[in-house]
Amino acid sequence: MKSIALPARSHATLRQKLITALIILMASARAIGGAIDLGTPTSRTPYDQYLGPLWDVLHSLGGNQPDMGTVEQLVREGRAFRYVFKKDQPYVPQTPAETESTKSGDCKAKALWLASKMGSRNVRFVVGKASVERNVNHAWLIWEGPQGWLILDATMFSKPLQPDRLSPSDYVPSFSYSPSGRYAHAVAAIIAGKKYGDHL
Repeated sequence: MKSIALPARSHATLRQKLITALIILMASARAIGGAIDLGTPTSRTPYDQYLGPLWDVLHSLGGNQPDMGTVEQLVREGRAFRYVFKKDQPYVPQTPAETESTKSGDCKAKALWLASKMGSRNVRFVVGKASVERNVNHAWLIWEGPQGWLILDATMFSKPLQPDRLSPSDYVPSFSYSPSGRYAHAVAAIIAGKKYGDHL
């Protein structure tokens, strides 16, 4: 049998399609169980060197448990901030104080600002894919509130999202960070080649 040599571009396209299909398959398994993927504890992630401001915020979070009305108001407020991506520091989230004072920031900045305003230790900062079809990284929060885990994305939505009402290919986490540690999620190994700031 004679093999056919494909151009390098075809290999890259095929590889990307296979990765996307695998991510959707793994995310579908998560959706069948009806639960949000909380990951597995890990000692390090590829993004650790960029996350100084994140750890400052996470370690400052207390026992505050905001009510749903407060969380909804904060998500709306963050959504109203202008989206600004800083090319000079694409991987490092700006501080919540800077986000607050400029009323602007990228997805990392908005998620971190939201975590700081909520003050809840039941929050996680997540890096992953908002949609696996777009193949760009994104940052958002997940929060365990009175109604269970919710997705809080002040970059794209003005209200909390219920994970069980989303497509399995939406909000697929790679890594997450909480006051108690770091977590690797099921698709982390597949998309490990992407850099943290490669989101837009």
